[in-house]
Amino acid sequence: MDYEYKERLLQLAKQFYDRGPGFAQEMVVLREAAEKFELKGDKQGQQRLLTAWHDLFLERKLSWGYDIDNPASPFFHLVEPTVSQN
Repeated sequence: MDYEYKERLLQLAKQFYDRGPGFAQEMVVLREAAEKFELKGDKQGQQRLLTAWHDLFLERKLSWGYDIDNPASPFFHLVEPTVSQN
């Protein structure tokens, strides 16, 4: 299930990122994901979702900040693959 969380979170992050900095924010993605996974009141499920979200940053699929005007959390951007990552 954690793999499914990560894949769906990354898909949501991409969708919201494309809409701009008002949407490329941690809470926007997490709220949408929690709703899709029906996690209201499910503390363990919510914590697994948070772990999956943070794993996307550790795996360098996401990074904090959207642009110079929004350089840090809660904003995020997608990490472009480099030649060494391929």
